[in-house]
Amino acid sequence: MAKRHIAPLERGRVRLRLLEEADLPMTLAWRNQDHIRKWFFHSHVITPDEHRAWYAKYQVGNDDFVFVIEETETLKRPVGQLALSKINWTEGRAEFGRLMIGDPAAKGLGLAKAATRILMEEALTVWELQQVYLEVLRTNGPALAIYGACGFIETERQGEIIEMSAKAIRG
Repeated sequence: MAKRHIAPLERGRVRLRLLEEADLPMTLAWRNQDHIRKWFFHSHVITPDEHRAWYAKYQVGNDDFVFVIEETETLKRPVGQLALSKINWTEGRAEFGRLMIGDPAAKGLGLAKAATRILMEEALTVWELQQVYLEVLRTNGPALAIYGACGFIETERQGEIIEMSAKAIRG
């Protein structure tokens, strides 16, 4: 089964579009930066072959969508990524993650927060998911601030990991 097409999402200066094969060198370089990979649960340096093998699996199925974050006004280029994965369409649940701003010129511009808000709005309204959850290292203050500002609340702590969740509000 081919991956479902999702049209780009754009609000203000942020555009989210699905990851494409041509993005792999860029996203691999972002992911392997020391200051980024230290926040991932699997923080080893990923090889190009591992990245291509992951992408081959990613292209099949509709339970994992990685979005490239593009800044459209000043930088006018891709700057990072984020994703919804482990999507259970029947239960209306998905895991949020893989958030990173890989372009140094984009750091501190609020793009990660804006992108997270856009994707969460899409997931909880258009996609009609009931819950989006995530896990984050308790020492990752910047990510915790973004998640809190975007509607996630802490649901559990286990050692170094904080679990958070955001739920749809249905009227």
